[in-house]
Amino acid sequence: MKIVSFLSSFLALACLCAAKPKKDVPYIYLRPTDTLYIQVMDSVYMNSSMGETDRFHRIEKTLEDVFEDINFPLAYKIERFGAQQTPPNQPRLDLTIFKWGDNGLSEVEARFSASIKRDYNRNKLGIFFTRSPSVFGGYDRVIRAHNEVMEEAIAEMVVELNTRLSVGLLEEEKEVEAEGEDDVSESE
Repeated sequence: MKIVSFLSSFLALACLCAAKPKKDVPYIYLRPTDTLYIQVMDSVYMNSSMGETDRFHRIEKTLEDVFEDINFPLAYKIERFGAQQTPPNQPRLDLTIFKWGDNGLSEVEARFSASIKRDYNRNKLGIFFTRSPSVFGGYDRVIRAHNEVMEEAIAEMVVELNTRLSVGLLEEEKEVEAEGEDDVSESE
């Protein structure tokens, strides 16, 4: 029995050593010339009106509001999952909505994962979630509470996304600020 366990352990160790090492995925940066394609994957239902009751439009509006609030420096395009193929060599942000609603503990919860892709490379940004107490009242109050929770979770994701901005973009902003400071000091 000892020999069998020793041989199986040795065989498992030999297989692990001979296995092909996993290739490191390159870190994906966002360049100023890129257009960020955002694909939302959700169990969204499509009704005939395609109006306010369609969750995709609420997610889209929330994303636009957050990007507008933080002055996101890249152009972006929000679309449903599978609606359009991303052009080659352009980044794509995949948002997979796991939960957006009541979590059974009298809380409204938004939980989603985010990953950024360029061609065949993918970097996971993580899982983002926020919770807040459930609200009671009319339809508008409930929708507003859901949107606020999603907005907080998206704001957390955008903080992580900002770390992907290329160094060149950040240096350009610093140069513009430095030029503005030089102009002020010369006029004094």
